[in-house]
Amino acid sequence: MTDQQIRPEPRPISRARNAAPLRPCRGSGPRLVGLILTAWFVAATPALADYPDWDSLSDVAIIEVVTADEDGDLRVTKVWFVLVDGVPYLRTNRSRWLDNLRRDPNLGLRIESHEYQATAEEIPGDEIVEVVDRASAAKYGWQESVIHPFRMIKPDILKVGPRP
Repeated sequence: MTDQQIRPEPRPISRARNAAPLRPCRGSGPRLVGLILTAWFVAATPALADYPDWDSLSDVAIIEVVTADEDGDLRVTKVWFVLVDGVPYLRTNRSRWLDNLRRDPNLGLRIESHEYQATAEEIPGDEIVEVVDRASAAKYGWQESVIHPFRMIKPDILKVGPRP
């Protein structure tokens, strides 16, 4: 017996026996692909909105900060934020996105499928660190208490505001 006698003839797996041959639709392929890509892009792009109503977002745990690196690449960083008297504050330590904001205080914020334009102002002093730490402990509870003891240096505090 030879190999040809042992091997069965290969059949397409995905087609039924009496199915018509598969043919591409003429002219509709590129249009369909374009429509699918457009729908995906629109669904994946956050809606640009006015400056956020922070009081309505106070329960949001994590937001994304979008800054521009020195070479122009966008840097997206997930961060915690707290509200102190209705004003949003961010906290960081020697981060690349802080360097970016020192170069250009304009940033983007992505919060719950919306994108906002804002500015960040670095606020110096020990008093604001204590205020933001207390607000963070109240908001994030045990997570804050786990992270806080490992902090080696005083954090940098950023006050977020609308773009002029």
